Amino acid sequence: MKLRFVLPLLLGFAAICAGCQFGESKPTMAVMNTREVITKCAEGMKAAERVRAKFAPRQEAMKTQEEAIAKLKADPALSDPNSGKRAELETLARQYVVDRQTLSKEVGEEEAVQFKPIVDKINAVLATYAKANGLLSVQDKNGFTYIDSSIDITEAIIKKVDEMK
Repeated sequence: MKLRFVLPLLLGFAAICAGCQFGESKPTMAVMNTREVITKCAEGMKAAERVRAKFAPRQEAMKTQEEAIAKLKADPALSDPNSGKRAELETLARQYVVDRQTLSKEVGEEEAVQFKPIVDKINAVLATYAKANGLLSVQDKNGFTYIDSSIDITEAIIKKVDEMK
């Protein structure tokens, strides 16, 4: 009678654990923060600085536009419909939105160009690292609520990318 109760319980437990890493010494899955690897490896930092330098004058121009808009918003004449300040503010605001969108698009395109060789290098390092460490899967860390630090390989990949010539 006791065996009839214990045997199904043991079989159920075994079925549940069949697909898990129960008893394995090393996990076969890891995570990494892809953005961090790209921006913290030596080549990535240099590429990010090139992008920043290329667009710095336009970023400053955007700040100037923001200041002009803020100044107009604070102008008491804005409430006077005959002053033309409301139309001026709307024109500046529309231009600011267009300029911000254009700048964002161009920065994104430049980042894609600058970071492409680095991403290729990271992918090569990652494939080698995964194979050497018996990893079956590496996922981006940003999609998870909780991750045990033992499966985070971000720093290891940054180190390997920097070592690669």
